[in-house]
Amino acid sequence: MQGATRYSVAADLIDPPELKWRKDPVLWARERLGVHLWSKQREIIESVRDNSDTAVHSCHEIGKSFVAAVTACWWIDVHPPGSAFVITTAPTQDQVEAILWKEINKLHTRGGLRGRTNLTEWYLGKELVALGRKPSEHNPSRFQGHHALYFLVVYDEACGIPKELWDGGSTLAANRHGKQLAIGNPDDPHGEFAVVCRPGSGWNTIHVGYQHTPNFTGEEVPELLRDSLISPRWVTSRRQKWGEHSAIYASKVKGEFPVDADNGAVPYSWAVACRGLQLPEDPTLVEAGIDVGAGGDRTVIRERRGRVAGREAEFRSSDPMATIGQLVEKINEWGVQRVKVDVIGIGWALSGRLSELSSTSNPYGTEHTHAAEVVPINFGAGPPEEYKQKFLNMRAYVYWQVGRELSRLKGWDLTNVDDDVMAELTTPSYTILDSFGKIKIQAKDEVRKILGESPDKADALLLAFVESSWEASLALSAESSLPLDLLRNVEPGQYGIAR
Repeated sequence: MQGATRYSVAADLIDPPELKWRKDPVLWARERLGVHLWSKQREIIESVRDNSDTAVHSCHEIGKSFVAAVTACWWIDVHPPGSAFVITTAPTQDQVEAILWKEINKLHTRGGLRGRTNLTEWYLGKELVALGRKPSEHNPSRFQGHHALYFLVVYDEACGIPKELWDGGSTLAANRHGKQLAIGNPDDPHGEFAVVCRPGSGWNTIHVGYQHTPNFTGEEVPELLRDSLISPRWVTSRRQKWGEHSAIYASKVKGEFPVDADNGAVPYSWAVACRGLQLPEDPTLVEAGIDVGAGGDRTVIRERRGRVAGREAEFRSSDPMATIGQLVEKINEWGVQRVKVDVIGIGWALSGRLSELSSTSNPYGTEHTHAAEVVPINFGAGPPEEYKQKFLNMRAYVYWQVGRELSRLKGWDLTNVDDDVMAELTTPSYTILDSFGKIKIQAKDEVRKILGESPDKADALLLAFVESSWEASLALSAESSLPLDLLRNVEPGQYGIAR
């Protein structure tokens, strides 16, 4: 036994574990951390070992941030202390801290690795050896000032990182030992991430779609790992909800860069580029949009704070009185100053009742229950007077002037807008009416057939961002499928309406 121990010590001196693990990062992950990497994760970390630059465009739930964290920990652990450095970045500081560095901290503890870590830093003694940072795209020089023989730059959620930060990161990994790893969902086909993933870019590109993952290939993996990966149930539900030919399905499920539809009213790439903009909220401009559902369909209210899309709530009820009470609660909770309501169908009556319950417009003398101004908007009516030659109706005007133009100009922050709303927003197509030359947006019923559900959430979002400059010229329809008197009978105290 003692001889075996002496032999082991001698072997370690001749071939130290750090050198063996530097050559074999998969073995390092297994022996040092006790983690199992599935086949594509192994391909990724081995690509970092073998290539200067690695780009990974993948679907949801493949363990992207986990394998990036394993790679970062491996890099620091297998190189001589003080000779290696890792810097990571992501579109927002929250993503830096809550996603990648959360994994790094867990792995550091799990493996008993050298030094100490905190929220976004790793120290060996007093020397900083790894750092997570989201510098301003206007000040990429904050990437500078760090030097090491072995430098690794990790771009997490790479699609949302602006070119200026890619340029700053590339200078850090400029020597012959420097490496770059970019990993993320391929949302934007026009950004820098798409550029480095193209053939001939010089980057080793790895594609991971749902079909490559263990739950679809049958690859043997631990059951706990299998449970954390993209599942057939989720893929089926997204195929039904988004449509397998949609841009968002291509990105989130297939792991492919989408191609914007030539006739898409709001191009998907434009909309997703508005995530992570970090525009400042404006507490003096708190508005909301309401899309009203009838017959048990959902009613959606969406908040806007300045140029930032805020909270969302939805209600399903066949009782319009209950819906009004729930909407008033949200208007008060969010401090909404103006609320814009689609008044087609039951929306006309609901808008009228909300107006009666407001302190800003109370012609019937009813005790008010909220302080928001209520603005009725009819998607089926004509557009503002100055746009009548360009748009068929108000729906076309709002989708084009609000959804399309704000996305094109990055004029709104959609960080808080989830994938389902993105699908609703970017699904409708547009046509040019030959006889009039006016823009027409695909009818809501047609969009419902594609998505399996009405695009109520997208409509509420658009209503929240409609501006007021044209409101005086709106020609609102006086027709309604539900009389206002039906909603006027609600008493304070009913359905959650304050007394």
